[in-house]
Amino acid sequence: MDATALSSLSLFAATSEQILESRRRSAVEWGKDMSLEEYLARDEFTDKQEVARNGRFRRDGLIRSESDAKPKEAICYGIASVFTPVCFRGKGYASHMMRLLHWVLAEASLLPAVFPSEWGSPPDRVAHAGDGIFSALWSDVGAEFYGRCGPTKHSEGWVVRSPCSTTWDVKQWKSNTDTAGWIFLDEACAIKLWEDDAKNIARTLSSTDHFKVSFTYLPHKGVAAFQHWRIIDLLKRRGYTIQHWGVVKDSHTFATWTFELKTSSKTLLITRLRSASADFEHLLSIVMTVANEHGMESIEVYNLPDHLQSSATHLGGITIVRNEHLSSFKWYGKEDATDVAWQLNER
Repeated sequence: MDATALSSLSLFAATSEQILESRRRSAVEWGKDMSLEEYLARDEFTDKQEVARNGRFRRDGLIRSESDAKPKEAICYGIASVFTPVCFRGKGYASHMMRLLHWVLAEASLLPAVFPSEWGSPPDRVAHAGDGIFSALWSDVGAEFYGRCGPTKHSEGWVVRSPCSTTWDVKQWKSNTDTAGWIFLDEACAIKLWEDDAKNIARTLSSTDHFKVSFTYLPHKGVAAFQHWRIIDLLKRRGYTIQHWGVVKDSHTFATWTFELKTSSKTLLITRLRSASADFEHLLSIVMTVANEHGMESIEVYNLPDHLQSSATHLGGITIVRNEHLSSFKWYGKEDATDVAWQLNER
């Protein structure tokens, strides 16, 4: 099949029929561990939640520069499920789509002054996108592809940052955990904790040494909530009854989680974690108990805080640099990406 000139292509808000057809096509790649029915039902259910309503992945975030007295609210975006059917691959369509996406998501004043003429006309701005200060995706095609997809031909795209995971084998963990003084969180309580935690992050987010500016997504309207809602329908279809989505001791000691049901393995994913070193073993032991109760084979957390690394290793954790789900961001501000810190870079 001959390639279509990239200058003749643009981005448009999809109709409901196009969204459904897109999902039918992408299921062969992103729904490998699900039936087509499960894959479509999962996304239909997620669409009804606040984190994805009206077809958008717009997020609440915070930024703080060296000169800021306190963090500032920021609009940001999450990007997921990029897919090209096999018959259209190798023609530059996906990379061109991602380059154009900057022109839809970013704050207009932060984009280059001139749209590349060789790309034709810029995509239309739409009401449910734009004004973004940063965006992120989790690459499954390596570190370089999205890095080449900048808003101009030679500018930088999404930059990989700290794609680290720490995992524990549930079968290797033997414990009889005392839960006195700890409170298990049902869905409503987990959501309330994320809301309270977001307020605390807004109060405490600080600038980071060696970086000019820091940014973060917030858990209640960010990655934690998205990961939660995205699995609910599938868990019910597979017969899981999940009563608890987190555990808390106090405002400085808690964990929330979700689940990943791959054919190869079943994993409890920690979506938000706060703990002092002294409490970490007890907290992890409780999470291990929950994972075991639901037949999970491993526990995984992204970017475990530095002060917990030695404890994690002592408790059997293995920390690796992932070769999939590479956390990658695009910063639209004037600062270079090397001067920008991604804080709370979690699942």
